[in-house]
Amino acid sequence: MNRRDFCKTVTTALIAWGLNPVLVLADNGNKILNGEFFIDSKSASNGFTDLNDNIIETKSEKSIIKVKDDFYLVRPETKLKFISNKLTEVIKGSVHAVFSKQKDELKVKIPQGTIGIRGTSIFVDLEPSKNRSYFCNCYGETVLYDNEGKLIKTIVSDGHKSGAFTDDGKFRPYFHNYLFNKYAKNHPRIFDDEMEKAGCIVKDSHCTLKS
Repeated sequence: MNRRDFCKTVTTALIAWGLNPVLVLADNGNKILNGEFFIDSKSASNGFTDLNDNIIETKSEKSIIKVKDDFYLVRPETKLKFISNKLTEVIKGSVHAVFSKQKDELKVKIPQGTIGIRGTSIFVDLEPSKNRSYFCNCYGETVLYDNEGKLIKTIVSDGHKSGAFTDDGKFRPYFHNYLFNKYAKNHPRIFDDEMEKAGCIVKDSHCTLKS
């Protein structure tokens, strides 16, 4: 059997089994590890390929996804924008994002400004009613810019440095408010537990899939 006939036979078999051959045969590393999410308001329950200028969102449940070499634990009621398989904006809600090493600084927009990613692990929880976002540099290096592009702070951490990025372009300690955001307070442990349940090995806030 030649290659063309083999591919045709495999494709026919996958369709007969009720599987999408494009998703099954794709080798782009994109996976749903846990939960449910939507791409441009359409369910991604059957899997997904590339995210090119797409809005992804969760509703009542969280989702854990792998996009290329990056991992995302997306909490319920969250909206994110992706371009060319890269996170470019946190529009609503809360996300843990674990990034592979970046060739160029990846800029992720949030309401208060921009986070410059250089291969690290972060946690963002938008709090629009309080005119701020909780931000944690969980491991590695990030750079915070205000909405005019002015450098606010460079954060280097190997163990969770966090604070409030406020609408006036400041980065401040979270103070006692941290105690009332129970998810923010416990997010390092929750992240490790959730990612391990989804089949990851977690070390230094980074993930690799178990073989």
